[in-house]
Amino acid sequence: MKIGINATILGDKPTGLGIYTINIINELVTQAYGEGHEVVIYTSHKEPFTNSKAEVREVSKYTSPKYGKLAGMFRFIWNQVMLPFYSTKDKVDIIYSTTHHGSFFGKDSQILTIHDTLPLIFPKQHKLQNYYFKYIIPLLLRKTKGLVTVSNSTKDDLVKNFNYSNSNIDIVYNSYNKDHFKYDVDEKYKNEYGRYFLFVGASYPHKNLDRALEALKELYENEDFKDVKILITGGRKDYTDIIIEKFQQYSFFENVVLLDYVPFNELPKLYSNAIALVYPSLYEGFGIPPIEAMACMCPTIVSNKSSLPEVCGDASIYINPEDKNDIYKAMKKMLVDKKLRGELIERGLLNCERFQWDKSASELLKLLNEKGGKAG
Repeated sequence: MKIGINATILGDKPTGLGIYTINIINELVTQAYGEGHEVVIYTSHKEPFTNSKAEVREVSKYTSPKYGKLAGMFRFIWNQVMLPFYSTKDKVDIIYSTTHHGSFFGKDSQILTIHDTLPLIFPKQHKLQNYYFKYIIPLLLRKTKGLVTVSNSTKDDLVKNFNYSNSNIDIVYNSYNKDHFKYDVDEKYKNEYGRYFLFVGASYPHKNLDRALEALKELYENEDFKDVKILITGGRKDYTDIIIEKFQQYSFFENVVLLDYVPFNELPKLYSNAIALVYPSLYEGFGIPPIEAMACMCPTIVSNKSSLPEVCGDASIYINPEDKNDIYKAMKKMLVDKKLRGELIERGLLNCERFQWDKSASELLKLLNEKGGKAG
């Protein structure tokens, strides 16, 4: 079997979807060639696959996420025109897209991954994607042999929103880079910032940063916690600018540190030095940062909504993300209850063992074998 992989979502500064794409492809390629299959990867960013056995076809650089809305338009056109052309030329048996981008034309043998239904839940936040989910995805579903998603929670959302057969949706969990995300004894960030909570991915309003900062404001009013900071990384400037405008007049804001993009190699230190990860998201299709944090022995405070209870198990403090007082109480508990922190660290290390890229790739390859029509 020859597998074509649509990795046009990948850019030079990968975040959630990009990280998933790199890890699932690299592990899938290893296992596929071990079973005698071939793989061809379509991407504008070849670097993560330099040592791969797979053939890598470089596509237009304008499909890269760094080009914003232009990239979205280019990816759509590329999927409709060039993906059918390349897949026919390369004689692939099945096409796997690491995201919800597929083709109306060419092969019916395609599998899409839908990671979440955010554009349907927050339409004002994702106006163009809302249109895509409402009008394009229902048409694409007619040209797919199945869907992959990353949690039972998202699977339920897909069945509800698209009236798509439950039996035709397979769950392949996300994972984390086990060799990279582990406790780091370097106390660089602790020495620089003292006691701090970590907030990862301040990209959109559904990440709920404003309520996390309102909770920090409550902490600041207690003399014992006046030094406690919150470090924010991975944000979008347009969103963080709104947050700054809302809170900069308050004295507690001196304890808010915006780190922007933190290099991949620094993330384990950032997690390892934190009091806890605060992740009060209103919706997640999966939620990789809490798993990365657990692997780095960083306790987690997470929302009790969508996929997070499924992913985090018994290894987190759960909060109502719409209640700033609930978030405040959880943060305070992390500061004063050393026994609880220790228990959460132990449970977190056990919990993240459930998520392995090799296991995820094995499940995906089994699905591609079933849907691909021929083997070997």
